[in-house]
Amino acid sequence: MAKSTDGRNGHPGNGRNGDARNGKSRRMPRRRRAVSASITSLPRLAGGQPVTARGSLVIIGGHEEKEGRALILREVARRVGKGKLVVATLATEEPKEMWRDYERAFTALGVQRLEHLDVSSREALLRDGRPDVLEGASVVFFTGGGQLRITTTFGGTELCERVQEFYRRGGTIAGTSAGASVMSDTMLVSGRSDESHRIGTSLQMAPGLGYIKDTIIDQHFAERGRIGRLLGAVARNPRLLGLGLDENTAIVVEEELRFRVIGDGAVYVVDGRGLTATNLTEEDEDRAMSVFNVRLHVLSQGDEFDLQAREPLLGPAEPVEQDLAGANGR
Repeated sequence: MAKSTDGRNGHPGNGRNGDARNGKSRRMPRRRRAVSASITSLPRLAGGQPVTARGSLVIIGGHEEKEGRALILREVARRVGKGKLVVATLATEEPKEMWRDYERAFTALGVQRLEHLDVSSREALLRDGRPDVLEGASVVFFTGGGQLRITTTFGGTELCERVQEFYRRGGTIAGTSAGASVMSDTMLVSGRSDESHRIGTSLQMAPGLGYIKDTIIDQHFAERGRIGRLLGAVARNPRLLGLGLDENTAIVVEEELRFRVIGDGAVYVVDGRGLTATNLTEEDEDRAMSVFNVRLHVLSQGDEFDLQAREPLLGPAEPVEQDLAGANGR
């Protein structure tokens, strides 16, 4: 005799609840239990999303030094090692000039294998997915320009998925300026700077590439007075951790769990989880925004930040420079 099945879950039983009518709880199928257990056992960020990557990120606030000390590019070069550095100029309207600048800078820092990833259009990338570009690569570096140029050309393509897998398996992704903004799952594209954020001020946000979750990143931060717009972005969704990076300043993120600051400037961390009130939905559009009980941390070189606990850790700056200088043999 054929067994009756529940149309929703395929378990033997009578009607929708299977054995529940007999006082027995339904058991989750073994395979589903195993998957569920593996997901719940993953470490989670403070915003709730599981950590799934084993790779590293070097997120740069723009205008990093390309000569002299060049601490940030030294860190990128150190991670290239004997592998290959892929320089992706997807964000800029002048890819050849950008490529020449970085080829010169990284060659001077001892990088021996470099490859230029330049894509004229999304259509071109769909025709030729450049499957060989990641062969032997240890770092992918996104240059500056316009962040929407990266996501609209690159997002959702086969190459984009390959880079995601490269990162999940332990590769390093670096990005400066626009290349930094695309790292988060929510990307801040534009908004007014140099003034207090007003309720009616337009902030353009869009989905990013999602290498670092539960965050939103802004760059050229102190130089362009962007604290107001980052506060405005966090107030719109306090789940997101706001990260504002000064120029010639970077964070090195390890496995989405912790980051360390390198460079000359500061990193501003805006944590809105404890936000108790805002007037964003209550007042006229020309009114200045109010936000209460937002936490602000300011970190400099050597300091670290725990992305799970959302807590900073004070660290010494000098050993960072000594370590990078020694790593590059200079």
